[in-house]
Amino acid sequence: MRTRQHALRALLVLLFFCPSFALSQTSSPHGIDLNDLDRKADPCNDFYEFSNGTWRANNPIPASMTRWSKRWAAGESSKDKLREILEVAASDKNAPKGTTDQIIGDYYGACMDESRINARGMDPIKPWFAKIDQAQSISALQEVVADLHDIVVQAPFALGSQQDPHKPSWVLADFGASGLSLPDRDYYLKPEPRFKEAREKYVEHVTAMFKLAGWDQKSAAAAAQTIMGMETKLAEASLDNVALRDPSATDHNTTFAQLQAMAPHFDWVSYFKHKELPTGVDINVDQPKFMQEVDRQLQEVSLADWKIYLKWQLLNSTASSLSAPFVEEDFAFNGKYLSGTTEMKPRWKRCVESTDQLLGEALGQKYVEKYFPPEAKARMQEMVRNLLAAMRDDILSRPWMSDDTKEKAMAKIATFNPKIGYPDKWKDYSHVEIRRDVFFDDMIAGRKFVEQDDRATIGKPVDRGRWGMTPPTSDAYYNPLLNEIVFPAGILQPPAFDMHAVDAVNYGAIGVVIGHEISHGFDDQGAQFDYLGRLRDWWTDADLKNFQARAACVADQFDHYYIEKDIHHNGKLVLGESIGDLGGAKVSYLAYQKSLEGKPRPADIDGFTPEQQFFIAWGQFRGDEIRPEAQRLMVQTDPHPIAKYRVIGPLSNLPEFKTAWSCKADAAMVRPEGKRCDVW
Repeated sequence: MRTRQHALRALLVLLFFCPSFALSQTSSPHGIDLNDLDRKADPCNDFYEFSNGTWRANNPIPASMTRWSKRWAAGESSKDKLREILEVAASDKNAPKGTTDQIIGDYYGACMDESRINARGMDPIKPWFAKIDQAQSISALQEVVADLHDIVVQAPFALGSQQDPHKPSWVLADFGASGLSLPDRDYYLKPEPRFKEAREKYVEHVTAMFKLAGWDQKSAAAAAQTIMGMETKLAEASLDNVALRDPSATDHNTTFAQLQAMAPHFDWVSYFKHKELPTGVDINVDQPKFMQEVDRQLQEVSLADWKIYLKWQLLNSTASSLSAPFVEEDFAFNGKYLSGTTEMKPRWKRCVESTDQLLGEALGQKYVEKYFPPEAKARMQEMVRNLLAAMRDDILSRPWMSDDTKEKAMAKIATFNPKIGYPDKWKDYSHVEIRRDVFFDDMIAGRKFVEQDDRATIGKPVDRGRWGMTPPTSDAYYNPLLNEIVFPAGILQPPAFDMHAVDAVNYGAIGVVIGHEISHGFDDQGAQFDYLGRLRDWWTDADLKNFQARAACVADQFDHYYIEKDIHHNGKLVLGESIGDLGGAKVSYLAYQKSLEGKPRPADIDGFTPEQQFFIAWGQFRGDEIRPEAQRLMVQTDPHPIAKYRVIGPLSNLPEFKTAWSCKADAAMVRPEGKRCDVW
C-alpha cells in the first residue's frame, strides 16, 4: 500500500521480468510444480513447508541476497534481460544525444567503468564538501540544505509531492521527517542488546567512512559521536512505524505562516524561492514535533556540528556511487551487518538496478516493447475484473455491515482504477545530461530529474496517469488517494502469473496478489479513505467498531508469530498487509470458484484437486527463505510479515483451506473457530 511516507521515499524507487510466453500455444495447461513440494510435511500442520520446502532445501539463499524463492530467483534472472537491453544501448556510442538509447546506454556504460570510478576516489564529492565548508552561518548552511534536497539527500527533513487527503484531486507540498541513517527511530532508542549493538556498529561505520574521506581517527570518531547525538534527538521527536500507519497522524494541513512559526529559525522564504514554489501553495507537515526539533537544533547546535551532519548525510546517500572502498564499507554495514548478505551483487547487476532507479521509464519502455505481450495485459485485465466482482459480492454478503456502509463501499469498488503493465504516457528524459565518462555526475543528474519531476507536480491538479513504480518492478501497490491498484509488467511472470498454467494456479498466485491490493482499499488504513480518495469517515459507528474488532483479531494473531525466542511480529505494524493477504486469499478463491460457474469441473492434476492447486500456488509464490538478520530487520521496520507467516497466517483462517485438505479441527493450520479471523 502506498501512503504519504511511501510517497516521500518514492523519489527513488525500484525492479524485474522473464515470461514463459515462448511456449507453444498448443502446450497443455500445467498445474503446480511438484518438485517444490516437501511430501514429508503434513499440509494441515505446516503448509509453508509442504508447499515449497523441497525447493528451499535445494536452493539456498545466494550470498548476495537477503531472501530467496522462485519469485526472487525470477526477479534476479530477469535482470539479465535488462542487462541485454542496456548493453545493446551502451554499445552504440554514437546514439543521438537525448535519445533513450543514448541516455540509458551512456548511464550504464559510465556505471560499468569501474576503473575510472575508482581512479576518481572521493573527488566527485569534494565540491559538495567544499560547498558545506564555505557556509559561514547557519543561514548560509540552509542554502546548502536546499541544494542537497535537489539531489535527493533528504536531511534533516524531506520535501515531496502528495495528494491532499481532503482534496485528492490536488497536489500539495508535503514536508516529512527524514535525516536518520539507521533503519528506524527505535534503533536509536530501544535498550535491547540487538539495538545497542547496532548503535555501536553504526558509530564504527560512520568513523570508517570519514577515515576513507581523509579524516584522521580522532576527528572521524568525534564526528560519528556528533552525528549519533543529533540523529538520536531527531529520532526522539519522530513517530514510530506503527503510529505512521495511521493517516490521521501525519495529516496536518499547514499555511506558510504556520510553517514559519513552527520552525522560525529556518529561512522558508529562501527555501521556497529556491524550490520555485509560491508561499501560497498548499502545505502538509507530516510530523510537526519533528520539525520543531529541527528548529531547536538549528538554534542550539553549532555550525561546525551541522556541517559534519550534512557531510555525513551526503556521504551516506552517495557512497554506493563512489570508489570501491566507499562501496565496500557501505555494504559491510548495510548489507552484511544489518541484512546478513555476505557478498555484493556483481557490478553489472548493481548498474542495472541503478539505471532502473533513476531512469526507470526510459529503460521500462524498451523493456515492455520486448518482453510484455498484449495478451498478458488482456489476461490480467480479465482477472482484475473478476476479483473486483468477487470483492463486491463478498462485501455485500457481510452480515455485520449495514446497508448504508455497504452502499459507500460499493461506490469505492466502482471507482477502483486498475493499472496494468506500464503507463499510457512515458516520461521525457531527453533533457537529462548523461555522459559516458562521469558516472557520479550522471547519478546526480538522474537524481535531479527525479526530484524535479516530483516537485513539478506540486500546486497542480493530480495527474492520474503517473505511476509510483517502474514497469520492470516485481511488485504491486494500492494508492488510497487515487483508489488505484497497480501491477507493473515485472510481476506478471511465473511463479506469479503464467499464461500456460491452469486457472487454479494463476488465481492462487497473481489472483491473491490482485485481491491483496483490492483489500488494501478496505484495510485499517485504506478504510479511512472514501471513494474519491478523501480521508473521511464513511462508516456507521457500529460498523466501524465491528471492523476494528475484526482487524484486532488479525493483529493479535500476528503478535504471536515469533522469528526467534524473544522476537515476534508487531501485529499492529503488519496489520494492513495481513488483512490484505487474508482478504486477497479469500476473494481470489471466491473469484476462482465464480469463474467455474456453468463449466465442467476442472480435472485433478498430478493427484491434486483444483482447490488444492490454488492453495499450493500461493505457498509456492510466497515461499521465501529469509536470512535471520533480514528477518530481524523486517520485524522492526517492515509492514509485511515474513513469508512463512504470509502463507500460514491467512490460510489458517479459511474454512475453504480446511475443506480442501480435509484437515481435522485441531490441526495446526486450522485456527479454532473462536480465534478465526474474518475481515473480508
